Amino acid sequence: MLESEFKKKFCARLKKEVKPLAILQYQQSATTLSGFPDTIVILEGITIYIEFKKSKTAKYRPGQKEWLKKLNDNGHFAFACHPDNADDILEEIKRIA
Repeated sequence: MLESEFKKKFCARLKKEVKPLAILQYQQSATTLSGFPDTIVILEGITIYIEFKKSKTAKYRPGQKEWLKKLNDNGHFAFACHPDNADDILEEIKRIA
């Protein structure tokens, strides 16, 4: 499954099961932060950052792991989500919400 297909299906589940205020897709460009997670989920009082991967062995681009660590180390919720851990990530988001 392509990463874009997986992301679309996961976000549809998220909308149905968690009902976030917004799901924002972060697009990389020359003026954006390199490696920043590609999806931002806004809940009541909580922001969650998700980096989608097509598989658990998919490679990370420069800065992606560092951003996930930096966000988590500073009290945010940031996840690398792939088909093998999608159910666990969704359950964690439900717990956080």
